[in-house]
Amino acid sequence: MISLCVHISRFCGVALVALVPFGVFWSIFWFSHGPGPFYFDPQDFYNSNPSNHGLPASAKTGTFEPMLKHYIGVTKLLVTVAAASIAFGDNSHLSGTPILNAKLLLAWSIFYGVLFCSLLLWRYDEYGQNMASYKLGWYSTVFAFGFSCLTCFMLGYLAWGWGLSKLAP
Repeated sequence: MISLCVHISRFCGVALVALVPFGVFWSIFWFSHGPGPFYFDPQDFYNSNPSNHGLPASAKTGTFEPMLKHYIGVTKLLVTVAAASIAFGDNSHLSGTPILNAKLLLAWSIFYGVLFCSLLLWRYDEYGQNMASYKLGWYSTVFAFGFSCLTCFMLGYLAWGWGLSKLAP
């Protein structure tokens, strides 16, 4: 029974650490941007404001699709490395060490990465049907999931390194 309580408290502690970046990123983005409109495709922004001379020439015909591939590719890499570390990382002496916390943070990174990719693809598809559907709330949420994935990934490996340094004689 004591082992279960320690396990639950460890999960809750790491979950709190993992949820903080999401809340911070979401709040920063929400409060630092106006109500919109928000555009995925540069050409849509260009067409809504063709007199804006600060836009590059590529904005006239640019789409979000190449960037979408980059975002998905980076997220796939993070999720793959995190999952491999969780699965193949040292399991012989995890009890009571920060390595377990690191693995939990990497699991949160995977969770955020999957949500980021799913929502990004879904919102882009919805945007293709209705440009006005991409509002500040969705923009903030997608942004927060992406950066929370990256933050938990980095925190997980920092915790892993710290845990390994504590094991060294």
